[in-house]
Amino acid sequence: MNIVLKSFVLFFFLLLYTSVNADNSKIKGVDEALEKPLIERYIIDELKDLRMQNMILKNDVEKRISRAEVEQTDRAARYITDTIGNIFYLIAAVTSILLFAGWNSLKDLRGKTEEIVENRLDKITKKYNSQLQSLQDTLTQQSTKILDNQNKIYNTQYIHSLWMRSNLETNPQSRVELYDEILKINNNDAEVYAYKADAVLDMDEYEWALNLSNKAIEIDPEYGYAYWQRSCANAALDNKHEAIEDLQVAIEKSPNLKDEIDKEILFENIKGCEEFKNIRS
Repeated sequence: MNIVLKSFVLFFFLLLYTSVNADNSKIKGVDEALEKPLIERYIIDELKDLRMQNMILKNDVEKRISRAEVEQTDRAARYITDTIGNIFYLIAAVTSILLFAGWNSLKDLRGKTEEIVENRLDKITKKYNSQLQSLQDTLTQQSTKILDNQNKIYNTQYIHSLWMRSNLETNPQSRVELYDEILKINNNDAEVYAYKADAVLDMDEYEWALNLSNKAIEIDPEYGYAYWQRSCANAALDNKHEAIEDLQVAIEKSPNLKDEIDKEILFENIKGCEEFKNIRS
């Protein structure tokens, strides 16, 4: 503010000096020698004073800037120091907690962590192994069922073809062989034993036919054709009473066999019996 004021005063004196010179042109020659050195000296002193004040102001500004930078640097250093100190305090606190909990060192912490991870992995592995084993067992069961079904389908088709061949076969021995092939696949079929007994009767093997008929009745006591075959075998062996009893049971379980009585040659031995006549009537 002082510098501005002084500049204004100096400017005012310059104007005054100019106006005085204009108004007093007559005295200019006389006063010039006296006034000119004084004015120049005044102006020089003022300029010197302004330069000094400018230098003082510049130094003051530089000091303030330097002081602000030092304060900023000091503030940053204190912040960093406090932050690092807090970090160390936090590490010390965590370490104290770990030591208090029983983990005496980083090695113990690592070992405890590895133990937890291994236990967790072991549980997960056992769980997935159990699930995989269950899935494998299920797939094995399904595969077994599929194979069993395929075998059943194949055996059914094969047995059907053997039955078709046996119906077309006229040789009793060949029929017996075909029935044996069926029994290799399914030895618990009463119908096969009964039809094999029929083929054996055609070979005059009455005892064999009797045994086959007994096997068929043992498997299926409700199968009337098995009693029919046993009746034929007993009649051929002259076991008339047993033959009539089996014939009566056969008719009871399969009434359609009654139409075949007169066609059966092996009943010649029992046609004269009264019981046989009652069955026919």
